[in-house]
Amino acid sequence: MGARSSRAAIIEPASSPGAAGLSPRTRRGKSPRVMLVEPDAPYQSQLGTALAEAGFEVTVVSTAEAALEELAALPAPPHLVVAETQLEGLDGFLFCEKLRAEVRTALVPVLLLSSKREPFHPELASTVGADDYLPKPVRVQDVVALARLKAGRRASEMAYEAHAARLPLTHIARALLTGARSGRVVLKDNEGFFAFRGGYVVDAAFQGERGVTAFRRLLGFGSGVYAVSFGPELHRGSLLMDLPFLSEQVLPALERFEKLREVGVPLAARLTVDFARLSEHLATLPDDIIALVRLFDGRRVVRAVLLESRFAEVIAYEAITQLFSLGVLMPASHVEERERPPAAPSLFLTAADALDMMLSGDDGGDELPIFVDEEAAAATGEEAEETIDGEPLDEEAGEAAAPQSPPLILSFPKRPRIPAA
Repeated sequence: MGARSSRAAIIEPASSPGAAGLSPRTRRGKSPRVMLVEPDAPYQSQLGTALAEAGFEVTVVSTAEAALEELAALPAPPHLVVAETQLEGLDGFLFCEKLRAEVRTALVPVLLLSSKREPFHPELASTVGADDYLPKPVRVQDVVALARLKAGRRASEMAYEAHAARLPLTHIARALLTGARSGRVVLKDNEGFFAFRGGYVVDAAFQGERGVTAFRRLLGFGSGVYAVSFGPELHRGSLLMDLPFLSEQVLPALERFEKLREVGVPLAARLTVDFARLSEHLATLPDDIIALVRLFDGRRVVRAVLLESRFAEVIAYEAITQLFSLGVLMPASHVEERERPPAAPSLFLTAADALDMMLSGDDGGDELPIFVDEEAAAATGEEAEETIDGEPLDEEAGEAAAPQSPPLILSFPKRPRIPAA
């Protein structure tokens, strides 16, 4: 804990404001502030420390009454309130209702945590105006992810913009499934989306795929700006994925994928096959791997191959990394450099070269005619000389030698005109 007032403990941020994942326009150079209303000492310590490490300044109180007194004394309301529902005296639901009734705090985002789960709690949280309801036990990283998404924004906003570099898609996906809200996450330019409802992913689309594969690839390859919108998701969807499935099946594979990206072949690398090395290892490679090798034609990058492959991304990526270490796959630029044909002889000669050929008596025989590069001659300061079959053109001699034959005029019969009827 850091500084302490008579009502609250203050935990100073452990890093710069940018670490909280807020846009520069939202944080305006100051650490975003969070009020944590939590009576349980272990949760106070864990949540407060995690939020502070993420760049938030955290004000910790134990009761709703202390929180209201602290809010009244602050010069400005916090950027986010995180409150337990089971509080002595005024509970978290009534506390949230009071915040919404005050003009000063009506638009402050509120996350409710509950150590006692009841079936009616999600609906009650929505009724009192809470932004989300998260039953305990809850991972502190999920609370931090939602804090990064919503802190500093108005509670009335239906869509929140974020960037995958500051708030990874894997983090926000898990946090959204922890809560009780419905909505969807849409990548920029509608490259892909996933829809969530009441703790389930109900639909996903990415790069022409739909369902679980699309959701997995969206989390692995999605980048840049995305928007999180909240609202009813009433369509049936193409899948039903809950938080345990995400945590046990999807996220571990994505963690392996991210570790490979740190040490493996770059996704933007353009690879091709070294057939000499392939022949050496062909007997030891499974048929499925050969099908993967066929996708490397020197034009596709690794990312495109992973998206076209029928294997799971992490398995295909591990195979590509192994093939690259064996030398079966190599950068396409190396092959292009090795197989580049020699430069063709130029058909354009400078005036000096043409003159040398004339003086040597080499008229070129049946070879291609000589063209004088006048621009090159001008660059060398030499005068471009007109030639005919390698001999200088003498205008006077040319005029005397030329036969004075009359010009030939070709006439074609005109189509007879048909008089009008």
